[in-house]
Amino acid sequence: MNGPISQPPQKPSSGSSITIKLIVITLLVLGLLVLTIPLFFIIHEREERREEVTEEISSKWGLDQTVVGPIITVPYYVEVTSQSNQKTRTTREIRYLHFLPETLEINGTVDPETRYRGIYESVVYKSHLRISGTFESPDWDIAKIPEEDILKEKAWLCIGINDVRGIRESTSITFADKTLEALPGLPTQDVVSSGIKAKLNLGETNASSEFMIDLHLDGSSTLAFSPLGKTTSVQIASPWASPSFDGAFLPLNKNMNEDGFDATWRILHLNRAIPQAWTGSAPSKNELENGWEDSYRSMPGDPARGLAGPQNILGDSAFGIRFYLSTDVYQKTNRMAKYALLFLGFAFAAFFFSEILQKARVHPIQYLLVGFAVLVFYLLLLSLSEHFGFDLAYGISTAGVIILISGYAQAILRSTKLGMTVGVLLAILYGYLYVTLQLESYALLMGSIGLFATLAAAMYFTRKIDWYAIRLNGDQSPPDQV
Repeated sequence: MNGPISQPPQKPSSGSSITIKLIVITLLVLGLLVLTIPLFFIIHEREERREEVTEEISSKWGLDQTVVGPIITVPYYVEVTSQSNQKTRTTREIRYLHFLPETLEINGTVDPETRYRGIYESVVYKSHLRISGTFESPDWDIAKIPEEDILKEKAWLCIGINDVRGIRESTSITFADKTLEALPGLPTQDVVSSGIKAKLNLGETNASSEFMIDLHLDGSSTLAFSPLGKTTSVQIASPWASPSFDGAFLPLNKNMNEDGFDATWRILHLNRAIPQAWTGSAPSKNELENGWEDSYRSMPGDPARGLAGPQNILGDSAFGIRFYLSTDVYQKTNRMAKYALLFLGFAFAAFFFSEILQKARVHPIQYLLVGFAVLVFYLLLLSLSEHFGFDLAYGISTAGVIILISGYAQAILRSTKLGMTVGVLLAILYGYLYVTLQLESYALLMGSIGLFATLAAAMYFTRKIDWYAIRLNGDQSPPDQV
C-alpha cells in the first residue's frame, strides 16, 4: 500500500515577502528619524552658545542701539492734595512736559565690522549721525496750569540712547544758535530710561528754534530710530552688503550692491501714534492714556519686534537696520536637518530597488548602517560649518557621505555600476537641496518640484516590474497552476 504522497514545502508568497521588507524598512526609517531629535537639540545648543558670545562682545562694545530724540522736557509744579489723619495736606510736586520736534532729519554713515571670539563671530559697528531739525514754540496750555508754574529756565533737551557706553566721542549740541554742553543721564525716565541731556532756557525764546546734534555712536547688530518729528527724514549709508531693514517702517528708497547700501525713510506724524506734546509718561503697548487712540498698536503682531528701545509707543514705532551675518550656519543646518526623511527614504529606496531589479539581498542591518551614514552627514555639516563656513562644509560633508554610501553599496550589491548609480543619485539629491537652500523665497516651490520629479522617475523606471512575479531572495515565483 502506497503511503501518503508528501507535498513540497510551500514558499511564502512573494507579495508577503516584499510587504514584510517594506514594513521593516519603514520601521527603520521611523527609528532613525527619532535620532534626529537630539540633532536639533545640538544645533540649538550651539546656536545658544553663539548668542552668548555675541552678547558678551556686545556688552563690551555697545548693545543694539535705538536713538530716540531729541525731546524737549520741561518741569512744572503741580499741587497735589492728600488726606492723612483726617487732615488735608497740599504739596507741590514736579512733573514734566514733553515736546517733539516739528522736523527731524538724520543723516548718517555706519561702518560695521566682524569681531571674533574663538569660532564665533559677531557684527559691531561705528556710526556718525548728524541729527538736525526744528522745534516750534511750545504750547504751554497743554499742562493746564498757570504758566508761572512752568520752569521754563530749567528745561532739558533729551536724547534717548539705549546703551550710552557706545558714545565714543564728545557730542556736539547746538540749539537756537547756542552751543550746549552734553551731560549724562536724563531728568526723568517718563519716556526713555537712558540717554544724554543738555540744559535749555526756554524763557529766553518764544519762537521756533533750530537744533543740530553731532553724535558718534557705537553698537552691535542693529541701529534704529524713533520717528519723533512731525516730519521725519532719515538717510543712512554703509559699506555693509547684507542689511536687513526692520521695525515699523521700511525704507522709502534703498540701493544695495556688493559695495554696500544706502537707504532713505520719510515718515509723517500721521503714520505713527505719537502726539507732538504730552505730560507725564508715554503710554506702553498695553495702555491708553489721555484718550489717545493707538490704532498702530491694534494691528496684529509687533512690527518693531527685536529692536531695542523704550517699551512704549516711541519704541513701537522704531525702525532701522539689522546688520546680520548672511552665513548663519545654524539656521541653514537646521533647515537641512528637516530633510532627513527625504534623504533616508531616497537612500533606502535606491537599495530596495537594487534588490528588486538586480536580485540582490540587503539585510536590515545594512539598511541601518546606511541610515547612520545619512545622519552623520548633519553632524559633519554642523561641526565643519563652525570652522570653514557653510558652503565649504556642505561640499566636504556631501563628498564624504556619498563616497561612504556608494562604496558600501558597491560592496554589498557586488556591482560597481550599482555603487556608482547610488553615488550619482545621492549627488543629484544633495546638489538639488543645496540650490534649494540658496533660493529662500522659492524653497517650497523647488522642494515640491523635486519631490514630484523623484516620484515620477520612480514610477517610470518601475513601470514594467511585475511585483507578483518577483521574490527578494532572487528566485522567480512559480507560475500559476492551471
